Amino acid sequence: MERSGKWIIVLVAFDDSELPPQVLKERIGINDDEQVAAFMRGGELLDVLKTDDETIAEGYRAQIEKQCLR
Repeated sequence: MERSGKWIIVLVAFDDSELPPQVLKERIGINDDEQVAAFMRGGELLDVLKTDDETIAEGYRAQIEKQCLR
């Protein structure tokens, strides 16, 4: 089966204590540019998962969030 998309993991953080940092996952098209997609979401690209499986993507996002936001 051919993949139809991929997941990006993005860190969104601001220099404002009122806005807590977040680690997001977002599904984008297989041919979309990961760096541009992260930029458009106001964050920094942390990783790209070449899978269609949202369960895998969410597990990985949670793991990265624990590492980044301890």
